[in-house]
Amino acid sequence: MDGKMEELVIYGVPEWTARRQTVEIPKPGPKEVLIKVFAAGLNPKDWKYTEDCNESEALNAGDDLAGIIEAVGSDVFEYKPGDRVAGFHRLGEPSGGYAAYALAPASTTFLLPPAVSFEEGATLPLASMTAAIALFQALRLPAPDTSTPGVKDLPVLIYGGATAVGGFALQLAKLSGLSPIITVAGAGIDFVKALDAATHIIDHRAGDAEHIQAEITAALGGKKLLHALDCVGGRDSWVAAGGVLAPGGQLNMLDWGEVLDWEPALDIPGPKAWTPPVGVELTFTLVSSAYGSKHDWISEERAAADADFAYTFYRYIARLLDEGRLRPHPHEVRPGGLDGILQGVKDLQAGKVSARKLVVKYVE
Repeated sequence: MDGKMEELVIYGVPEWTARRQTVEIPKPGPKEVLIKVFAAGLNPKDWKYTEDCNESEALNAGDDLAGIIEAVGSDVFEYKPGDRVAGFHRLGEPSGGYAAYALAPASTTFLLPPAVSFEEGATLPLASMTAAIALFQALRLPAPDTSTPGVKDLPVLIYGGATAVGGFALQLAKLSGLSPIITVAGAGIDFVKALDAATHIIDHRAGDAEHIQAEITAALGGKKLLHALDCVGGRDSWVAAGGVLAPGGQLNMLDWGEVLDWEPALDIPGPKAWTPPVGVELTFTLVSSAYGSKHDWISEERAAADADFAYTFYRYIARLLDEGRLRPHPHEVRPGGLDGILQGVKDLQAGKVSARKLVVKYVE
């Protein structure tokens, strides 16, 4: 498809700025699809990726997108123009979803059931797959499509149940039959209750980390906790979650920068670095492994395994959605199309968004 389109790029230096620019409509590579974007989702990583960028480094940071396939690459066999899909764009690369058209790997694209709107679809790709990789690849918990004896006696802690990743993690944990499912949340507790997935909900505003630890321990009812997912990445969350894990347990985290305060490539702890309790394994999930991208915390073998898992699980997500067993995250459509993105990014950075996903609809 030839022609030009408008896209929105953002950057944070010297101050948060958004700029519309006219670019060529991208062409899909052999294993990519070109999607006409009807809705795009905002994520906290949008500001994290762009806060230190200047104008020359401005980025179209839209990685959650939903729409209709416009064209497919030469090696794509599953999709055809006209298909309703959601897609996960490659983090940090050109041709993101803050535009009329965007690219996504075919492997991280999935069909949207007729009853799922584009706005709902835009809440799914990044957050649902982050939750799935964290639970079933990093923490090695049994996935919903497997049968494992004794799984119902396996506890899990999900810290940050009102986040998009946390909400999907709770739903997936329930589908897996895990028990008890313990979560910690704050302002979004009503949303967490509405999911009807957690067996125990703890309000982090009710006390300090020691108080939260005591409530988690009580919820375990004498069972050992070996699996915890931290969707928040703050001091309270890793102290509380790490402190209740039994030796041999694992704490998986989604954001390590503020918590550990070290340079991953150099593996040099900073002054605020945190050491997990003796016998507790600390691991990290970065959802770019869904398309096989390696990062400092996982091996090439793990990235390849995550990519194989993501290919399969995205298609399973489509089935779960169609059968009503997985719900999209609650969303709020920001007005103004592309022009509503910058304020949304600022609100995410300021912590003003809880228990909902910000979505923009493309407006000509």
